[in-house]
Amino acid sequence: MSATSLMIRCIAMIAGIYMADVIGSEGIGLYRLTVSIYFFFASAVSSGFSLTVTRLTADYLSMGKRSAAKYAVEKCMMISFLFGAAAGGLMFVSSDFLGTAFLGDPRAVPSLRLLSVSLPFMAFSASVRGYFTAQRKTLQSSGEQLLEQITEILVLVMIMSFGNCNDLSSACMAAVTGTVAAEIVSFIYAFLLYTADIRKWNIQKEPVRKLYQKIIPIAAPISLNSCLRSGLSAVENVLIPFGLKRYGSDPALALSQYGIMSGMTMPVLTFPSVFIIPFAVLIVPEIAEARIKKYKNGIRHMTEKMINVTLLYSIPVTVILIFFAVPICQILYGNSPAGEFLMMLAPVIPFMYLDSVVDGMLKGLNKQTSYLVFNLIDSIIRVILTYILVPIYGIKGVVGVIIISELLNTTMSLLKLISVTKVKIRLFSSVVYPIICISLPCLLCNMIPPLHHLTVDTILKIIFCLMFYLFAVGAVKQKRNTAASKTVKCPNQNMS
Repeated sequence: MSATSLMIRCIAMIAGIYMADVIGSEGIGLYRLTVSIYFFFASAVSSGFSLTVTRLTADYLSMGKRSAAKYAVEKCMMISFLFGAAAGGLMFVSSDFLGTAFLGDPRAVPSLRLLSVSLPFMAFSASVRGYFTAQRKTLQSSGEQLLEQITEILVLVMIMSFGNCNDLSSACMAAVTGTVAAEIVSFIYAFLLYTADIRKWNIQKEPVRKLYQKIIPIAAPISLNSCLRSGLSAVENVLIPFGLKRYGSDPALALSQYGIMSGMTMPVLTFPSVFIIPFAVLIVPEIAEARIKKYKNGIRHMTEKMINVTLLYSIPVTVILIFFAVPICQILYGNSPAGEFLMMLAPVIPFMYLDSVVDGMLKGLNKQTSYLVFNLIDSIIRVILTYILVPIYGIKGVVGVIIISELLNTTMSLLKLISVTKVKIRLFSSVVYPIICISLPCLLCNMIPPLHHLTVDTILKIIFCLMFYLFAVGAVKQKRNTAASKTVKCPNQNMS
């Protein structure tokens, strides 16, 4: 999953760089505003059913009820497709209002209409991913996402290269056409994958009594929360350009600044999470199975391990981006302001990555209600702070909102996880020592005169910092393992 996610993120990054070069930051701003509406509908039709299929499949398979699992999965797939079709119809008929009145930009209306077509296909594909995730069959779902990303960028490049994309509305249409084509291809691929896999079971479906009573408590709160949170996120995204205009920026500059933040800075900030997100996804069925079998010590061990690994990974990413944010964005986009925003946001990375992992563990522990409440509180506070801070502080207000939001959400989720699992976090070995190990080489590299070639200089310095960090952390771990092995007595000595 990590390898495939890395390829997917790289392709997405290339697409973002290509779009920034072709349509500029203002065009990216319009595109991001448009897809914020799409994400509202998409998260409503996909998030709840994906987790429901994962949970039901994992539960029934852990009890040895394969026939019941097959029945539940196919029922969820059918419901999700119909639900997606209904949401797509609603999005299509309301696209004029959403584009003109809500976004305040009629250029987004044609793109919204086109995006509505993809919703039933997305909902079905999400259910299939939940089915494969429950069985730890990561290759199938990863391959689907990779195919989807490749399709999207190929269609995007072909339309922008050979089509008429002289204005921002046409360019936005070209971008979303790639999204729609990718969802349809992903749907076909997911359907074929599921059909091929379920044949190997060679069993008949066994109807499950009161299935809807099992689906609704899982899917309803997730879907409702996704609707509320993505809806609030859409409101927040609209308030950012609006607040920048009140701050004093003209409409084109406000849309451009929003495009830089959302389309350039945030993708780089979240890109390294490619190696953490797969763990957050796969930990759900693992902890769900341990919960059903009442393996409390196993849950505590997995929780401690996941938190420790996440911190050991996210802290060097944070420090490296603080020191190298501007040259990285200069290399990728030729845009220094994106690097300045990235440097300011880098300290929230440990909280951001840890929040993804903690949310996955809470879902596995059947504590999704708490997780949903925390996310809803976070979204409401983000909207309020965006409305208040952005007109006063401009784009720096956006940075402040993101920092406050990540700190609040992660703190609430982590405290809930600690109260449930009684896990202990080793602050020195997981936080303080890693900060020291990565800060020293970064400070040293900062004193070395830069090479003539910016790209080579940045890559070599980052590699040096990472090698130093891995050596320092690995040496301490090896020392601990050696000390621990010396305390273990030989079984024969115990017997004698």
